[in-house]
Amino acid sequence: MTKIRMDFVPCLLIGVALFALMTFAGKKYVEIANERYETQELPEGEIGGEPSEDTPLVSNIAEMKENDTFYALTEDTQFFMYYLFYDDKDWKAIELPSGEVICARVNYDACHDVDSYRYVQLPVGKIVPFDMPDTLVSQLADERKDKEFTDTSFYVDMYGARLDSPDEDEIEFRCNMIGLILFWVGTFGSHMIGAKIGILPPIFPKRKKEQA
Repeated sequence: MTKIRMDFVPCLLIGVALFALMTFAGKKYVEIANERYETQELPEGEIGGEPSEDTPLVSNIAEMKENDTFYALTEDTQFFMYYLFYDDKDWKAIELPSGEVICARVNYDACHDVDSYRYVQLPVGKIVPFDMPDTLVSQLADERKDKEFTDTSFYVDMYGARLDSPDEDEIEFRCNMIGLILFWVGTFGSHMIGAKIGILPPIFPKRKKEQA
C-alpha cells in the first residue's frame, strides 16, 4: 500500500484549504446574488419597471410602434403560466386588448392585477427588432393552440436591466473545477516552494549512484 510522504501532509492541507475556500466563495456568491435578485427594484418609468404618470398606455401594436416606451393592460391573465424557452431565457406570448399577440420578456415583479383581477398591468416595455426563431413559434403552437404571434419581426422588452436569478448548478460546477485546480496547484506548488527554500525535500529525490 502506498504511503503518503510526511513532507506532503502540510502541502495537502494547503491544497484542501484552497479547495474549501473556493467552495465557500461560490456558495457565498450564490447567496449574495440571490439576495440581490430578490430585493432588486427598477425605477418607475424604466424598461421592466412600473409605469410612471407620463408612460403612455397602449392597446395595440400600432400604438406601441408610435412610442419609445409604453405599458399595456391585458385580459390574458394566465399568460405567465405558459413558458416558452429560447437562448436560456423565458419568453411570453401576451394577447393585447386589440386581440393581437406579442412576444415579450416580462419582469413579473412589476405586474399587477387591476379592476378586480380583470386585467394584468404589464411593466414598461419597448419594441426590440427580433428575427423570431421557429423555436418560439412552434412552442407557442404546442403550448397555446388558440394563440399565434401577430408579428414575428420584433419582441417587447418588459424585462429591462433586471438581474437574472443565478444558475446555482453552473456556479457550483465552475467553483468545484477551479477548486480542484487550486488543490493541485496549492499542494505541489507549496511543496516546490518549500523544497526551493530548503525546508522540504525535493518532490522526486535524486537517487544516489550505485558504487562500482
